[in-house]
Amino acid sequence: MKTVVFVVIMAALGWLFLMQKRSEHNAATAAAKQPVTTQSATPRPVSEHNWMKHSLDTTAKVKRQVAEQRKEDGTR
Repeated sequence: MKTVVFVVIMAALGWLFLMQKRSEHNAATAAAKQPVTTQSATPRPVSEHNWMKHSLDTTAKVKRQVAEQRKEDGTR
């Protein structure tokens, strides 16, 4: 009896998992079909999976700003 209950619970969890994956796939497909808008402020769009590159780009931008500010102030 315990085995039957366990199998039913596992089957229900598996079904819920598959429904969630299918829903995510449908949402990703719908998002891919929408037109992409680009911003002219950034050299390339930042994706959620590219956060490390975004942080490096931000660091480089800040370094350039500090260098320009020091050049204007006459420091160094």
